[in-house]
Amino acid sequence: MKTLFISIYLVFAIVGLPFLALFLLRKTKAILQNRIGPPLLQPLYDLIKTIRKDEVVSKDASYLFRLSAFFVFSITLLLLFVVPWLPLKPNLFHSDLFLIIYLFGLLRFFAIIGGLDGGSPFGAFGTSREAILAALTEPAIMLALVAVAFTAKSTNIASALAQVDWHQFNHLPVWLLAATSLYLASLVELSRMPIDDPNTHLELTMVHEAMMIEYSGLSLALIQAAYALRMLILFGLISQFLIHALAIILPISLLTTAILTVVLIISLSIITAIIESFTVKLAWRKNPEFVAFTLSFSFFASLSTLVEGLSL
Repeated sequence: MKTLFISIYLVFAIVGLPFLALFLLRKTKAILQNRIGPPLLQPLYDLIKTIRKDEVVSKDASYLFRLSAFFVFSITLLLLFVVPWLPLKPNLFHSDLFLIIYLFGLLRFFAIIGGLDGGSPFGAFGTSREAILAALTEPAIMLALVAVAFTAKSTNIASALAQVDWHQFNHLPVWLLAATSLYLASLVELSRMPIDDPNTHLELTMVHEAMMIEYSGLSLALIQAAYALRMLILFGLISQFLIHALAIILPISLLTTAILTVVLIISLSIITAIIESFTVKLAWRKNPEFVAFTLSFSFFASLSTLVEGLSL
């Protein structure tokens, strides 16, 4: 019975939760804008419709254009098993924080190659912005993960999450600040508001959408599926940080952790929809200020670990 529950849970989390998170994000935005919004299975319908369409490839694109979509999806699947974003998930790979950073960087590299190889000027605009945002955001993500790893004296993020810091309240600010920093960084990574408006149709202002503007058919479906899984991984990792902070205050069983992870991923999707409904897109020159705000949370998380180490 226990094995059956774990199998059902993993299948739901990996296959169903990405579509559920996208649906709740879009549905919440629609409700706040006095619209009906999409049905529950609309993200799945969109993906199936995209897969069934023929691919239209520019004559200027090389073989790298199609291969980039497959590489992006493959690396995202690898991250799905490397990043400890979900309890009860088998640890098939070592969850080293530097490996996680490198895989995210490799994923972004192939996304940029695909955006440039299509030959579209809008793709070049999007990839150049993506590269700039990546250079600004990666230090914040790395600092947040390093702060968490320092509390466990290990670069294995899974080991840090496995340790129970019962009543060690000096660790509480580290986890909360790291979770906040990672969430703000995820808005940049996922090109959400206020960094980018995913619903815009003006190519000159797009980041992520401009990078995939030349894709169609199966390649576009792979890019979209990779995006949904990447959102799931980031929101799941943030959820683990928040749950670990809660575990410092009161004991939490593994089953409760599994349920809380799903609830928090759904909650983060709804929170993201609310933010997008009540904020405006920042001017491009203001984006570094937002990233600096994100970096500040990571810096304070690292500073908390440093102060704790000196006190010991």
